[in-house]
Amino acid sequence: MQIFLPVCQINEMQRFLEQLVPEKPKSTLGFATPYPTLRDHPLHTPEQWLEGKRTDDRAENLWRINDSLYDLTDFIEKHPGGQDWLKFSKGTDITEAFTCHHLSNVPETIVKKFYVREAKEPRNTPFTLKDDGFYKTLKSNCVEALKTIDHKDDKKTKLMADCLFFSYLLLALAAAYFQSYVLGFASGIFLSMTAIAAHNFFHQRDNFRMHYFDFSLLSSKGWRISHVLSHHIYTNTIYDLEISAMEPWFQYLPVNKHPFYRYISWLYSPIVYLMMLPASWIKMVIQFIIDGGKSFHKASLLPIAAFTLMYFFSTGSFLNFLLVYGALLTGLGLHFGFIGVTAAHHHPDIFHDGDKPSKEKGELDWGIHILDTVMDKTDITGNDFLVLTTFGDHCMHHLFPTLDHGILKHLYPVLYETCKQFDLEYRITTQLDLMIGQFKQLAKVQGKLQ
Repeated sequence: MQIFLPVCQINEMQRFLEQLVPEKPKSTLGFATPYPTLRDHPLHTPEQWLEGKRTDDRAENLWRINDSLYDLTDFIEKHPGGQDWLKFSKGTDITEAFTCHHLSNVPETIVKKFYVREAKEPRNTPFTLKDDGFYKTLKSNCVEALKTIDHKDDKKTKLMADCLFFSYLLLALAAAYFQSYVLGFASGIFLSMTAIAAHNFFHQRDNFRMHYFDFSLLSSKGWRISHVLSHHIYTNTIYDLEISAMEPWFQYLPVNKHPFYRYISWLYSPIVYLMMLPASWIKMVIQFIIDGGKSFHKASLLPIAAFTLMYFFSTGSFLNFLLVYGALLTGLGLHFGFIGVTAAHHHPDIFHDGDKPSKEKGELDWGIHILDTVMDKTDITGNDFLVLTTFGDHCMHHLFPTLDHGILKHLYPVLYETCKQFDLEYRITTQLDLMIGQFKQLAKVQGKLQ
């Protein structure tokens, strides 16, 4: 039996279905490749992002810094920060990452030994890093300030991260032993704080504390790509994997046609938070299968080890144990999701690709772009524990990601003075304003073009 619908009903249905698929965002920054290769890949894994970046960056299977190409193959095993950074970045433009990750001039001298030739095509990125520009001036000023700073505070961050990890572990084992959902939920919150604190360490050279992050079902190795090489360099742009991986549920970049459900994002966001971390681990496993295990790393097994250890301590049935573990995942997902999305980047007054960029201020100096895309929080700054566990002091962290969070607070006076020198605004607001602002940003239809 055939069913015929009136043309008007078919048109209405078509319009409804179109509303489920948001419009693709368009960059206002001037990337040479206007839409990233593989941006819409369904997995949104770090490995897929890197594959697309190698296509777009015009590095000719080498390492590109500005317009020069280098072959760092023989230096991979000697790299002081660990082999991952050079393995990941082969075939890409590493200009911004190279500049903000090295505070001394020694790396610039070393790479000259590996120079091959000049690149055949201009850079894809629109950012500049001129010697007399904002970022390099700030970097020079901060390097001088670091000579007078006591580094005892970075020992404090290590101690806090260790205490958070062991608190999570003890609470998790106690939850399994006493079959307590409350303890399970609490252990999940402590695991979330541990993971956020561990984020401080996977930006640095290889160290064991970076692997605290892996217990959260997220991957320190994967986040060195998605967070460090993508989000930190291309903050709030179409090349930011932390933006594209959340679409279509969280459409942070302004487009003329959003999905209609953007207006109720504050209702379904807790569900997204709960699914975010398990989904990330599942995608990681799928990526292992796709690439034949090439992306596998031992730290991916840490969540399984923690699960097994909890089960060993469990005194109830397997079903009850799963419910306790579910309480842990609930605390973990809700806390990590809430803190993560309100960290510093999403508010109508913060630049998102599609808004008018600050071209008139330093020809898109990369450091100015970072200032445009970050707001610090008045109720977090100054408290070492909150800074470490809520992505605090975020502006300085983006500008100098390898510096320990304990050091960043000492450099803010230098940032204020350098901003004044370049007539730039350093912006700070409250946690509540950012929480409300991120939902306002999700409902924003059109970018700020004036």
